[in-house]
Amino acid sequence: MLRNFRSVFKSNRTPMAAVMGVVLLGMVAYLAPSQGGTTPDSVVARVYGREVLFRELSELTGRYAEMMRKQFGGQMPAESLHQFAQSQALQELVRARLMDELVERYGVTYTDAEIRSALERRLRAQGPELAGLFDANGHIKPFTELEKAYRIEPLKAYLRQEEANAKKMLQGEKLLRRAALQVPIDEAWVNQEHRIREERVTFESISLKADPSLVQDPGDASLAAFLKQSGSRFEEGPRRVLQVASVDRAAMGDLKVDDAALKQAYEQKKSSLSQPAQVKARHILFQATDEATLAEALKKATALRAKLVKGGDFAKIAEEESQDPSAKGNGGDLGWFSKDRMVPEFSAAAFAMKEGEISQPVKTQFGIHLIKLEGKKAEQITPFEQVKEQLRGELEQSRFETKAKDRLEALRKRAGNGDLASGAKALGIKLEVLAPFSQGETTVPGLPAGSPLLGQAFSLKVGEVGKPVNTGTAWAVARVQQELPVAVPPLADIRAKVLAAWKLEEAKKALVAKVQAQLKGGDLKALGELKAEENIVPKGYAPAASPAIRQALLATAEGQLTPALWTAESQLWIARITKRTAAPALDFEARRKLVAEIQDEEANRRLEAELRHLDAEGRLHAGFSSFWGRFKGIYLNEDLKKPLLGAEE
Repeated sequence: MLRNFRSVFKSNRTPMAAVMGVVLLGMVAYLAPSQGGTTPDSVVARVYGREVLFRELSELTGRYAEMMRKQFGGQMPAESLHQFAQSQALQELVRARLMDELVERYGVTYTDAEIRSALERRLRAQGPELAGLFDANGHIKPFTELEKAYRIEPLKAYLRQEEANAKKMLQGEKLLRRAALQVPIDEAWVNQEHRIREERVTFESISLKADPSLVQDPGDASLAAFLKQSGSRFEEGPRRVLQVASVDRAAMGDLKVDDAALKQAYEQKKSSLSQPAQVKARHILFQATDEATLAEALKKATALRAKLVKGGDFAKIAEEESQDPSAKGNGGDLGWFSKDRMVPEFSAAAFAMKEGEISQPVKTQFGIHLIKLEGKKAEQITPFEQVKEQLRGELEQSRFETKAKDRLEALRKRAGNGDLASGAKALGIKLEVLAPFSQGETTVPGLPAGSPLLGQAFSLKVGEVGKPVNTGTAWAVARVQQELPVAVPPLADIRAKVLAAWKLEEAKKALVAKVQAQLKGGDLKALGELKAEENIVPKGYAPAASPAIRQALLATAEGQLTPALWTAESQLWIARITKRTAAPALDFEARRKLVAEIQDEEANRRLEAELRHLDAEGRLHAGFSSFWGRFKGIYLNEDLKKPLLGAEE
């Protein structure tokens, strides 16, 4: 048979070669990263065969960036903020795909009915304002009915997103339960945890802080020996060395702007410098969700208007009659607003009215309104002289940025992906070579805090020159000159870190020796003022975050001192047990609940460990193109991330 196969293969060599060629080309096309420009469906990552699309990364990056703008305002350069937001978004998306991998490995399944139930639970938890989404049996109404009642275009998208969130929530719950059932619980574990949670211990304690400032610098010889003895404790990497070429305003010479340019800029920006027309109004709302309630609301509004035009107190009646919750306490006052602040129907009516006039009933998506106009302001244009200096600053800054970027682009063109030194010298650009630093460091000597170059440093390839970026006080480009492998750096590179660790270790040794000497007489008060703790559940006691301290509180006999132990805050803690009250006996239901809680807590820890392992293991298998990302690894398409980084430039 083998002989026959070989003869057939030989006789059909040309067509077989063609077939194999097509198969090979298909595999290359399947495995290779996307090319030919970035589209919403371009793949930015593959995580164990699950794709992360550019669309998802861009959308989540935008949400993170908006949150960070609100938090940091203008304190963080725009590009640095955007890069950090993208990094956080990518981490979240990769973690979500890793969670999907765990869901599959644990064999988690769910039905449409379970997803619907989870969605209903999620919507109910958001408050009574969503009660209208549910029917008399507590189930979500058919969407066709909801769409007709609410007349809200985004409702479908909102429910679709909430359904996706509910599905994720259900996945997480089922995954946790599946993992929890694999945690074996014995009697000793349950009894120990019951004691930790319920046994009351009264004790007096003291916490003493080690003071490294009292320890002198021992010199390089001692620090080098300490570093050698520390093994991989100070291991870092990979670390990168950057060449940074920068141009500040002082290097650009005269950037002055004449009055003609200022007036031209003023004319171009006049519309944005003006304050739009505004009105001041009050309103009374009668809510309506369908044709029946709409007719009833219109009837009420018509009758009430007749009463108001005869001289009724609009503000008082608004507080009594309006179904807008904000009307209670402010008489329906909307303050001053421009046309774009309200829904179109409301704005059109309000801006067409005269001061003091009460409108006919106005229909919007919220129901029926009566509006009373209390004031009008015409559009106001800011005078040139008032914004002249502001425009001057903006134009001078714009000129600086244009000239700086042009000079740095000339340097990039001159250098290609080669050394920047000769080009920087020829163009009169300042050049620095930074000390090696690791990814994630927020402060690097030679760079301002939060510099976008910190994020760019590890997105570039070794030897590659990045795009010009705004560092806050200057514009700069960076070239990755070298990448140092994972290793313990030389003492000179991390001396400050090693010295701090040395001082803390020595301060701890000195404090332990002092405590041991003072406790020889058994008097805890010799150490200082004691803190009395009564009826403390050990697990709820802050220092008991340390398992050793929790164990000491349980194991030490009444009247005895616990061992001296270190807290997470590097404080030496010691206590004398003055009274102990045993935990109450467990009944069947309490034991069942405790076992479930222990299993859930342990399952959470195990799942987190599995996620970290999947992440670490996956990043070892980036492999050729995205091959491993299709199967058992994590592939990140750095080329497709770069267009997103420049999206806001």
